[in-house]
Amino acid sequence: MILKKAIVPIILCLVVVLQSCKGDIKVDSIFENEAPKNNIIGKKHFLEEDGIQLQLPEEFERYSAAKYERLLDSLVSKKEFELERERLRNMRNLEGNNYIYFAPDINITYMINTIPYAPIRKQDAQKLLGIIRQNQNIASKNSNVEYTKITAKYRSLTGAQIFKAIFKVDEKKGDRFFYQQAYFISSNQKSVLINISSPVDVDFDPYIEKMIF
Repeated sequence: MILKKAIVPIILCLVVVLQSCKGDIKVDSIFENEAPKNNIIGKKHFLEEDGIQLQLPEEFERYSAAKYERLLDSLVSKKEFELERERLRNMRNLEGNNYIYFAPDINITYMINTIPYAPIRKQDAQKLLGIIRQNQNIASKNSNVEYTKITAKYRSLTGAQIFKAIFKVDEKKGDRFFYQQAYFISSNQKSVLINISSPVDVDFDPYIEKMIF
C-alpha cells in the first residue's frame, strides 16, 4: 500500500533516527491488556505554540536547543554526542515546533515535535518498520553503533492513532548502551513525533495517555 504523502517526511526522519534496527516488522497493539494507570505522579507542561498539554515526571525541565547541546557535550561520549546532536538536528528540521525536556537526575531526554496533521494507519506503521530494516545494513557500515528492536506497537482509537517503537542502542566498541523510544501520535487534527533517550527502558505509556491535544 502506498503511504500518504503527508507522512513521508516524518517516516524519513524516523528512519534516520532509528535506522539499523533489527528484528521482524510485526506491529502489535499499544496499551493492549494493560490496567488503567490514572494515579501517576508528574508535572504538567503546556506547548504554547500548539495548544497541547503534556504530563511528565517531576524531574523534567524544559531546555533550549543550545543549552541541551552544551549539556550533552559535558555528559556523554563523543559518539553518543554526535548521535544525539544528529537526532536533534533531524527533529528541528521537521515542519513544526520542537520542544526539549531533560531530567538531569535520571539522564533522560524527551523531545517532542509538532508536525502537520497526518493520520497513520497500521499498514503505514508496518511500512515504516520495513523501510527501517531496509536501511539497517547501510547504517551499520557507517556507524559504530547497533540498534536492536525491543518492541513496535500500533493502536487506533476513535479520532486518534498511536505508533510506538523502542530500540536498544549498543556501541560496537565498548559496553555502553542506551534506549530510544519513538511515538507518532495523531489526535484532534494534530500530530506529534516524540523521541525519548534513556539509559534504562522506562515505561512512558502512562504519561503519553495523559496528553491533551
